[in-house]
Amino acid sequence: MNAAIDKEKNIDIDDYFLLAGRNWNGQTEDYTAIGDSSTSIKYFDNYVDAERTFQNGAISVFPELKGKDIKLDLIHVRYGINRLVLSRIVF
Repeated sequence: MNAAIDKEKNIDIDDYFLLAGRNWNGQTEDYTAIGDSSTSIKYFDNYVDAERTFQNGAISVFPELKGKDIKLDLIHVRYGINRLVLSRIVF
């Protein structure tokens, strides 16, 4: 039996996508830390939904970032290994 990140959506902890959003600051050198408190995260169980949300700017899932320049990263996590799929700055 696999564990789930989101019990309501039944997202498998061994294979999922996450969308990480944070305020963009051109002076910041390290945007790889997704575990810090300034990063908002949304989990997805399939690529299609995750990529669609990424392409739409993710404002619908991160309303707290509305009106700000944000850095978005779409990451595939498989067996605990993070793989960056897409990344962009939304103005």
